[in-house]
Amino acid sequence: MTKQFLITASIMGGSAVIFSTIGNYVLQGNISEAHLHQFTNGVNLQMFYTVVLLAITFMNRYMVRSYLGVTYYLFLIGVVAFSIPTYLLSIAELTGNIFGGLKALPPIGLLLLFAGWGVLFFAGLGYKHKKTTSKH
Repeated sequence: MTKQFLITASIMGGSAVIFSTIGNYVLQGNISEAHLHQFTNGVNLQMFYTVVLLAITFMNRYMVRSYLGVTYYLFLIGVVAFSIPTYLLSIAELTGNIFGGLKALPPIGLLLLFAGWGVLFFAGLGYKHKKTTSKH
């Protein structure tokens, strides 16, 4: 599970850096400020959840695995459902709005992200600290 989480976080983080570069050096000046802001919001959310996935990667010894797995998938699918359509919708000026049908996906992505936080909340309610003893 840790390997999968680390690979996913590295792909998400690396692609967020690429998208940030595209926004700053390709899109700036070629799309409206409002659309550039929308694009940047997608990048920021993606990078934030990259860090969140890294954090839950190292919580695997503290959380019930089923909670961890559900949280991982809710966050991953939520980011994809929010960020990718946001990127595509923000370049409507360049593409002739061919991605207009994707407008329903970002709110669904946000609901999935919220659900992931809910799962973490319930994981926290059921958390029991495992004491370790050291032998000297």
